[in-house]
Amino acid sequence: MRNSFSSGINRATPVILLLILTILMINIGYSAEARWIRVGNLHNFYQAHGCEPEEDFGNIQQWGLRWPAFWELQDMQAARGFWIGAANFYDPVINYTFPYKVAHCGPRPRPEIEENEMMPVKFELIAYKSHPTVLVDGEISSDNQWEDLIDNVDETLPSDRIIHNIINSSLGISMDRKIYGFSQQYHDNFFIYDMTFTNNGICGKDIKDELITHANTLEDVYFYWQYRNAVCAEGTVEGTTINWIRQPGWGTERNMRWGKNTMNEVLGENPDAPAPNDVSHNGELIRCFYSWHGKHSASEYDNIGSPNYNGWQSDGRLGASQYTGVVTLHADKSPDDHSNDPYQPRTTMYINSDESATVNNDQYSQSRMNDEYTRLMAGGHPPLSQAEEVGDGDADSWKDGSYSAGIGFGPYTLAPGDSVRIVLAEGVNGLSRKMNTEVGRNWYKAAKLGQSLTFELPDGSSTTDEDEYKNAWVYTGVDSILKTFRRAIDLYNNDLILPHPPDPPETFEVSSQGNRIYLTWTDNAENSDYFEGYKLYRAKGKADSTYYEIFDCNKTDGNIVHEYSDLAAERGQLYFYYIISYDNGTQPGAPGVLRSSLFYTRTNKGATLKKPPAITLDDIRVVPNPYNIRNLNHQYIGEPNKIMFLNLPDKCEIKIYTERGDLIYEIDHEGSGDNKWNLITSSRQIVVSGVYIATFYVPGDIVDNVTGELIIKKGTSSIKKFVVIR
Repeated sequence: MRNSFSSGINRATPVILLLILTILMINIGYSAEARWIRVGNLHNFYQAHGCEPEEDFGNIQQWGLRWPAFWELQDMQAARGFWIGAANFYDPVINYTFPYKVAHCGPRPRPEIEENEMMPVKFELIAYKSHPTVLVDGEISSDNQWEDLIDNVDETLPSDRIIHNIINSSLGISMDRKIYGFSQQYHDNFFIYDMTFTNNGICGKDIKDELITHANTLEDVYFYWQYRNAVCAEGTVEGTTINWIRQPGWGTERNMRWGKNTMNEVLGENPDAPAPNDVSHNGELIRCFYSWHGKHSASEYDNIGSPNYNGWQSDGRLGASQYTGVVTLHADKSPDDHSNDPYQPRTTMYINSDESATVNNDQYSQSRMNDEYTRLMAGGHPPLSQAEEVGDGDADSWKDGSYSAGIGFGPYTLAPGDSVRIVLAEGVNGLSRKMNTEVGRNWYKAAKLGQSLTFELPDGSSTTDEDEYKNAWVYTGVDSILKTFRRAIDLYNNDLILPHPPDPPETFEVSSQGNRIYLTWTDNAENSDYFEGYKLYRAKGKADSTYYEIFDCNKTDGNIVHEYSDLAAERGQLYFYYIISYDNGTQPGAPGVLRSSLFYTRTNKGATLKKPPAITLDDIRVVPNPYNIRNLNHQYIGEPNKIMFLNLPDKCEIKIYTERGDLIYEIDHEGSGDNKWNLITSSRQIVVSGVYIATFYVPGDIVDNVTGELIIKKGTSSIKKFVVIR
């Protein structure tokens, strides 16, 4: 009998054919559920089917692995692929034995196929503590409200967030994936992936939604990941791109996007014969790969670090100095020996990101699976890494450029019920924003403005070569990413035990007022061990900007408070804030003072000074009056159902009535000369056309804060009519 899938199909019964087609068609259009981990300085999303393929979430190619996440356009994840393969696999779904069978998720999505290859069973985000409530002028104003989608809270967690993801695969191997994310500032730039793979025999479901299983021992099993990194969106995008609108980036050529010139280096492949550039930690080789932004042939300048040479508001600032990669923390030797195997991963084959093996992967194409398994998953270690092959050349020109890193673990033999465990950490590090600005601008002065300068190198020596200077600083990212890997190794070896910073305030509220921006916060952080104080930070103009400390209160000085009046705010400017709590630096095991993450409390809506309170009720106005739905473009852009009450006193009660006297809405106004109403009643109904009456009543004497002089007497009132036309 010929051992080919086509011959197996020729002999398949009509029932089996129907079963195959039905299984393939289940849930066409399926889109995997996603969750973000975004409490530290590295943000990423994860999907329920076990991996994050290209453009499968957000419909944007560079859309994850953001560091430093404080700034926009720091995305570095273009595509991920995760495959499970085995040799001599009997497939009970079609009653056929494949020489090599591979179940796929990515690197390019095929939802109608992957739903039947990697099948989600469980997917939830668990939090150590829920994110705070952040309000600006009474409205939720935190990205966490929409992106930190918590399913459960568990205060016994070792990390701030855990995504717990279980999938079954068409090979009958399940994956139990736990993704750990940390907010502590010394460990907030990596995630730990703890994965257990079990031969549970569940291969899929039949047309009656009943499980299809096998009870076979699986031979030569490999677990394989592809990483298409593109460092980084800010330095590889010219202006706003595709279908997302964010602030402009820069890049000499369109092809600098999406990893066309990505370099991938591998360390620690062979413990028996370490390479010259291999590094050790605690006596063991660090087994890792890392990626960075390499040279591009189309660039008119040295593009290492991607300086802003011709982009939006060009000033030389480096837009792609990051190094990102993955380190192996543990891999079982076998199902019977759970000690760490120093020879894993067995495969570190790089792959062209656009080759056929990355597109239209098919678990029923025998020829494709043979190639995927033998050449990539079980391909071993190439004599040279992709970065070593490229050397000092242009990454995009070497074999047509755009290469992904691949790592494969195996071969394992898994009897029914057997499990193996693999633990990885993925991290990012590199130059700080301050250094990106300083180094890039210094380089720009010489490279584009023609100034003759002497530059200081990282080792303290000097040079007059601006490219040598810039590149030397960018290349310090190698030491930085290795430092990140070492911290991940130590944390794993310490059973993920990590001192927690003090909790952030449960509520942080910012109120725009007439003569100040008023900030308040709750005191729950003071229940945290070693709590010391709070610091407030402010930025002007936009959330993605430089923040400055404006306030500090602490136990040492005895001045703990829970409110602050920002009297330095300027009229007409938008202001953004965050608050952190911090400890006294004496926590056992902590390298220094620990602070809560700014991502818990950073506001995404600007506060601004409102009009000063009026000293009389005589000039109160309702604007627009009449409100006419036909004039939306001439009223409040972006807020179609809004009227404003202007020239209000510092405090008053506003009540809105219909013409016949029915009370429909109340506002307790305080602190400024204006307020707004969205034309929605207290019963959540949009008001209809008609005449309405607003009453303004001063419930208490209003006096001058400085002189104490009476401004408006208690009981003073005013009435205004306004018209709504629908």
